[in-house]
Amino acid sequence: MPSTMVRMVQLFEDPNVSVDQLSEFYKVAGSPHTYLMFVITVDGIAVPLESGQRGGSEIALRHLKDNPIAAGGFTDNRALQYGWATADAVLGGAGIVRDNPAATWYPRDKDLQNLLRKGNRKPVRAVVSGSGEVDLEHPIFNPKKDEWQSVVFTTKKGEEKLRDQAKRLQVQGNISGQLTKTYAIGDASVDITKAVGILRKDYETKLLDIQGGPMLAGGAVKAMLVDEVRLTVSPQIMGDLNSEGRRRPGFVTGIHFGLEDSPLAELEALGVSGSHIFLRYLMNYRN
Repeated sequence: MPSTMVRMVQLFEDPNVSVDQLSEFYKVAGSPHTYLMFVITVDGIAVPLESGQRGGSEIALRHLKDNPIAAGGFTDNRALQYGWATADAVLGGAGIVRDNPAATWYPRDKDLQNLLRKGNRKPVRAVVSGSGEVDLEHPIFNPKKDEWQSVVFTTKKGEEKLRDQAKRLQVQGNISGQLTKTYAIGDASVDITKAVGILRKDYETKLLDIQGGPMLAGGAVKAMLVDEVRLTVSPQIMGDLNSEGRRRPGFVTGIHFGLEDSPLAELEALGVSGSHIFLRYLMNYRN
């Protein structure tokens, strides 16, 4: 039976949270361990679904640099980078890569870069794209100093598209993405269970950070692959419709559970930075 005691309640007085504080708050017992990391609004929205908005940054209010209510957004960014610095692999959907031309899931802050290097390991950056429609010239597939290993999980048709793109780039004398390893693990869609299995077996992944998006997160929860949810609640209300009337998603979409089999989430730790709330939930599957 799960315990009913919260392990930690933490007040982050300085938004520039120290590595020691982050290490204590996000301490993991046991491996392998897989977690989802998301920031949502008070009303549960994870993606603004607006043109030109990347998602997590705006949800966390990091664009409001002079508003004191938004100060906890900096803490959220530190927590995000801490995950990149400590995880053996980061797994994300192709939509995140397409929407973020500079995304590498590599920490920008020097102290967190040092934390990653101290581990004397080369982490994995893995992208899920069933269609194979990712740009091999994207920075995530081209580490400048061999800082990480790039992987794409796709379908058989997606693999063909990626192979054709790589050949075109080679003809142009462009070696972008040539060191990216591609796995075709599905016909119509990517088998997330197999993807996680490959990361654990072939890349010795003990700590896996799943960045989303919501469809990938939903598939991982449905497959009971997620051990923990790391959730930041940001102090804004967006409403469930974007400017075109389309439904904005929460952090898991595309799945269904009933009242009898819905996973339960046991609160492990709670942190507060200004008006932002940081939650760690351990998953308790009931089927």
